[in-house]
Amino acid sequence: MRDSIGSTWIFAIIISFTMIFAGFLVLALNYAKAYRAKNEMTTIIEKYEGLTTTDKENRIGSIQIMNQFLKNNKYNSKGRCTSDDYSHLYGVNDLDATTLIKIDDDDTSLYYYCLKYEANAENCTVLYYITVFFDFNLPILDQLGKFAIKGQTNEVQYGRFLDKYLVCYSNSAE
Repeated sequence: MRDSIGSTWIFAIIISFTMIFAGFLVLALNYAKAYRAKNEMTTIIEKYEGLTTTDKENRIGSIQIMNQFLKNNKYNSKGRCTSDDYSHLYGVNDLDATTLIKIDDDDTSLYYYCLKYEANAENCTVLYYITVFFDFNLPILDQLGKFAIKGQTNEVQYGRFLDKYLVCYSNSAE
């Protein structure tokens, strides 16, 4: 009888460690997927010199390319966009659309990713900040948490936002 009770405890400990290991594995994989998405999106913004809806060469802009990348990689995590300054904060809640939604401080909607920009008129540069989300969920326990990964681009010279230059160009220079 004593051996059967002892083996039950060992079995419970093995199951516990297996669940902890599975949790770390799921967390690491979801983090890696979101981190890769953030890096690819910052690269796209830098390549297309900002957030654009059209391009002269292939007629699609950086927003469509980022959305297509997320759809192709089956990215489906959503979260709330928050910031200290909501003046230039935008989000995307539909990967089929090519528009950005302006976010207010009382907005409680969920977005696939959030974008913010800061223009520097002295240097004619723009910094773009991006936030993507990932979930920590286990099949039996469901969702245990939602996390955000934030990043920024390098300074983009003469950066654009929705096909308009942000700094150092007048409207006639477009």
